[in-house]
Amino acid sequence: MSIGHVHLTPQLVAAVRQAVDIVTIAEDHTRLTKRGRRSNGLCPLHREKSPSFTVDPEQGLFYCFGCGQGGDAIKLHMLLSGDDFPAAIESLARRFGVPLPTAGPRRGGPGERDLEVVLAEVAEWFARQLERADEPRRYLESRRISPELAQRYGVGYAPPGWDNLKKAFAPRIPEAVLEAAGLLTPSEKRPGDRYDRFRHRLMFPIRSASGAMVGFGGRALGADDKPKYLNTPETERFRKGTLLYGLDQAKRAIREQGRAVLVEGYFDVMGSVAAGVEGVVASMGTALTAEQAQLLARYCDEVVLGYDGDTAGIEASRRALGILLPLGMGVRRLLLPAGADPDSLRMSAGAEALSRAFAAAPDAVEHELARLLPGAAPTDPQAQAKLAGPVVELLTPVKDAILRWAYGRRAAERMGVPFELLAPRLGQAPSAVRREPQQRTAPAGSARRAHGRDLEEAALRLLLAMLPGSTTPQPEVLPALAELPPDEAFWDGSCRTLFSAFRVLYQDKDGVPPELGELRERLEAAAEGTSVDLVARLVIQGADGPGDVPRPAAKTASCADRLRESLNDLHHRWREQRSQQLNREMLEAQRSGDEPRLQRLVEEKSELSRAIHRPTEGSPSSAVARLSTRSPS
Repeated sequence: MSIGHVHLTPQLVAAVRQAVDIVTIAEDHTRLTKRGRRSNGLCPLHREKSPSFTVDPEQGLFYCFGCGQGGDAIKLHMLLSGDDFPAAIESLARRFGVPLPTAGPRRGGPGERDLEVVLAEVAEWFARQLERADEPRRYLESRRISPELAQRYGVGYAPPGWDNLKKAFAPRIPEAVLEAAGLLTPSEKRPGDRYDRFRHRLMFPIRSASGAMVGFGGRALGADDKPKYLNTPETERFRKGTLLYGLDQAKRAIREQGRAVLVEGYFDVMGSVAAGVEGVVASMGTALTAEQAQLLARYCDEVVLGYDGDTAGIEASRRALGILLPLGMGVRRLLLPAGADPDSLRMSAGAEALSRAFAAAPDAVEHELARLLPGAAPTDPQAQAKLAGPVVELLTPVKDAILRWAYGRRAAERMGVPFELLAPRLGQAPSAVRREPQQRTAPAGSARRAHGRDLEEAALRLLLAMLPGSTTPQPEVLPALAELPPDEAFWDGSCRTLFSAFRVLYQDKDGVPPELGELRERLEAAAEGTSVDLVARLVIQGADGPGDVPRPAAKTASCADRLRESLNDLHHRWREQRSQQLNREMLEAQRSGDEPRLQRLVEEKSELSRAIHRPTEGSPSSAVARLSTRSPS
């Protein structure tokens, strides 16, 4: 959600759309190769080996032919960052230099000051204090954290004293704003007075997945300073259970690897990165939450748990299994000596030892089965029955039925019982693969629907290619408004919405074709997300995309003629469907004795029948005949 006081206006959204560079956004997450006016690369939204991701910078659109995602630069940012629409607009406006209007103070808030800007300024101030202070820099050196790595994560220092930060920003930033940002704390002894919350601590900026500043974590440097770690107070903006430290830095590597490394603390993140392990995030000392797990699931399908090797870390790993497995995530577990954590292993055994330990991390479910079922299989029926409960509790959250039953077979072997006795407790069996010939093809109704959508998309693909502003403009004339079929000729909802928006604009402009950009803006303003995605795909596919296979007699037809033929086909299909519907309505009117309605229906049916059988009204056969007999232009 948006964390500043930004007032979203249509003008701001339009300005952001105009300013953003979709190639820049895409290249933050994947390498693109320019091919003509477009660029291609591996899709940053799913794992793939062959490039199927296309970006059209002139239109500001993207589409992946692998996963089917498409849209504009704002949607691409939202998919890659996890931001909702307001947060995406705010983030992109800052990045591409679009001025942000403010909405005025929120009720009970600190005024119009943007807290994210305040937090960013304070982070820079903390970083400057680190450059001037010997003790915290010596501490980082003792932890083998290089200055470059500390700078990468924005590590800073809050000097000792009760009012250093307060004085540094007074009076430019009011104390009430600094308190709202979690940087000052009200004094209990002197009402109305405030003092610095963070004192003599290493400071770790905490950002959202999109890189927006949301708070800080501070690590005490004094032996007697308590607590050891102190965070920004919990607010709507800063909730540890929904954040993962380092995700803004790690998300690209996580997407590319298809794997995240989850550790407990700030130094575990930086220590792992120092050992050459990328894609590392931390739950900041808290147990993994469902929100954090779902956040990871947006970026990868496997997690390596790198929690501490003490009792608490082992228990936290087991609890994390029950949260990650239902999301379909694969889970591996780093095996550490008792009492060790990833950073202490790097410090004691070297960076290569930690890197090897992560590479050798075993399957977490298999590891838990080995713990629950150690040694030889028991022969005592009571012992076998007792083991079944923990095994079922471990395996039930495994989402994939095949995987769950595969684990179950191994568990049954270790328990010394037939798998058939354990299987009923593991939920539904994996679906058997049917090999009957009739199952190899889709039902006739499904095939008709799929073919119908192909026809509709082919027509829309040609239509979009001919609109002014298209990157493949056709110097041909669109059919007149009166020649167009009704919206109902398009059965698919997204296709119908797109065609309807085009018709309205075409009519509003008195028969002057609307520009492609105008059509996109209308769909975006109406929040027709699926139709906007459809525009992206059809524009990138171009006039000769899949599904647009002209009949032999029309292979050399112009784009305009092919469009008219496609629209005539859809119009003819609608007329036949409407004719069948009229038959049912006429029968109903006859049974109810509604003569006026029956008369109207008969007249409509007669007109439809004439249109269906009138060659000049666009039957498919006459359209092809006209095309095949037309002289080449």
